[in-house]
Amino acid sequence: MFTDDDFIELNSKFYTTCKPQSRIFTLLTVPAALFAIILLCFLGYFPLKVEIHSVVLIGFIFFIYLFFVKHNAYYVSCKFRTQYYELAFNLKEYINKNLLTIGETTKANGSVDDFLKDYTSNIRNTNFSSIASGIFPTLGILGTFISIALSMPDFTSGTTSALEGEISKLLGGVGTAFYVSIYGIFLSIWWIFFEKIGMSRFDHDTFVIKENTKHFFWTKVDIESIHIKSNLDNFTKMSEVFNQLTSSDILDNINSSIEHRFEVLEEILKKELILSSKIAENIDNNEKLSIMLKDMTLNMQTTIKSFEKQKDLYALNAELLNANIEKLNSHMGNLSSDNLKAIYTNIVKSIETMKADMEKVEWKFKKGLEEYDENIENRLKNSLELIDEETTKIIKDFKEFKEISK
Repeated sequence: MFTDDDFIELNSKFYTTCKPQSRIFTLLTVPAALFAIILLCFLGYFPLKVEIHSVVLIGFIFFIYLFFVKHNAYYVSCKFRTQYYELAFNLKEYINKNLLTIGETTKANGSVDDFLKDYTSNIRNTNFSSIASGIFPTLGILGTFISIALSMPDFTSGTTSALEGEISKLLGGVGTAFYVSIYGIFLSIWWIFFEKIGMSRFDHDTFVIKENTKHFFWTKVDIESIHIKSNLDNFTKMSEVFNQLTSSDILDNINSSIEHRFEVLEEILKKELILSSKIAENIDNNEKLSIMLKDMTLNMQTTIKSFEKQKDLYALNAELLNANIEKLNSHMGNLSSDNLKAIYTNIVKSIETMKADMEKVEWKFKKGLEEYDENIENRLKNSLELIDEETTKIIKDFKEFKEISK
């Protein structure tokens, strides 16, 4: 960011001692004096004949001049100087708003010409100033023809003396009519003279501003020089990098790294082959295990069916036993106590024998199920542990290969 201290050099070279009102007075002095002389001649204070229409037309041209005088460069250049501090403030804001850093240098990405063009566009109306030098003589010529038209007699006199009087009146009116053209041409010359003086002073002031602020703005030469310098720096860095890449140590390291990676890759491929073979073996074992499971399932189903049949037989025997017990109860009255005890003893023995047989069958069935579950569980556990070990080895090898590749 630029501050007021950066404009000290410009402040010391730019002079602001100018009074715009004195410039207006200078521009109005001679035209007003001439108009006053014309007016005094009309009033008879000077021995110069001036008609009333010429006075009115000259006064009209002078009034137009008063309207245009504030757009003359002689006055505007002085006004421009008096607004220097405002200009410096706006210029500082313009520079800080358009700052651009290239490399280690910071300047404004703009042009002081563009700033001055925008800033001075409101000081005066260039359209009025450009037509002023042409409008005054045009109005003078127009006023001359109007004066001639107003002083033109009708030439209706029948006598020679009257006709000579009308001609004398015409010539007198024509003489005063040319005063209007003379006044308009003089104003044009007067305007152009001070316009050129004002423009020369304005150009000098803008030149001082440009010379003292050019180091605030980027120029085409600055950008090209920085671009060339950056290209040279980049070329130097590329040369250094190329030299490093083409050195024997770097090439040896690259070759050794590539060879090491190939060796690691070969080891990984070998381990993958071993793993694939073991996985194939595990798949075969699993297939065999599934076949065994199917066989055992069929055996279990057969055993369950046989147990169901035995259950049905036991149920039938129980029914028969109940029937026999009922019959026994019906014949209990006919039996003696000794016979009854013998029969009861035989029945108890038969029941105990049947119970023992049932317990043996149940024990064998449970034992068969436990052995079957234990064998299946051990085989599955061994297969899963083997697969986990091989998978862990492969993941470890891939991690080592990835670290080496870095």
